Amino acid sequence: MDRFVAKLRCRQALSEQDEAALREAGWNRRAYARHEPIVVAGEPLDHCHLLISGFAARTRRDSAGARQIVGVAVPGDLLDIHGVVLGRLDHELVALGPCDVASIPHARVREMTGSPALQKIIWLQAAIEHVIQAAWIQALGRKRGVGKIAHIFCEMQLRLGLVGIATRMGFPLPLSQQEMADYAGMTHVHLNRCLKELREARLVSFASGWAKVEDWEGLKRMARFDDGYLNLRLIDL
Repeated sequence: MDRFVAKLRCRQALSEQDEAALREAGWNRRAYARHEPIVVAGEPLDHCHLLISGFAARTRRDSAGARQIVGVAVPGDLLDIHGVVLGRLDHELVALGPCDVASIPHARVREMTGSPALQKIIWLQAAIEHVIQAAWIQALGRKRGVGKIAHIFCEMQLRLGLVGIATRMGFPLPLSQQEMADYAGMTHVHLNRCLKELREARLVSFASGWAKVEDWEGLKRMARFDDGYLNLRLIDL
């Protein structure tokens, strides 16, 4: 919960009353193992989930069963706030490693959105999730392979830094090379070439689930990365 609150404070003013209401909303916590589903696509959904620790993937499958990772969630992310309206998700949420997840009933979320301040807090999270997804779609369509991988590392450095996980020593990123290739829409061989190019340019190193940015400005240039979409500032609501 501390990381969720820290992320909120970076983007908007949070009163003591609002923070207390969020912390005391009646969250139930559960641990998930690597690759265990948190939410199954298409099934009725009556709880909202908050990632407390660990990483989760958003995945979709086509009619033939082929899977695509379409997003990565980090600690402090509300995983499925849009499910409050839709009542189900069109994609699956899966733990990328051991995860701690807190949940509250949709009915409780609706009660909290009766407060104008809490309503803005909650729906801002949905808006941020949308723009992160839009930026990744643009990266997939317009950036060459190494630029896509550089984009992933740039974004993770900032999103994890927001919640105190990324430091100068680096940050955890529990994606296997096959999972990262899946996320970037490329083959495992192509991913290895991209990681080698980034490593040889001394921009970033990635091994055993740990990433370290060696040259931040150089990595941003490689990714053509503009962090404006992450809204890493106080927003006047």
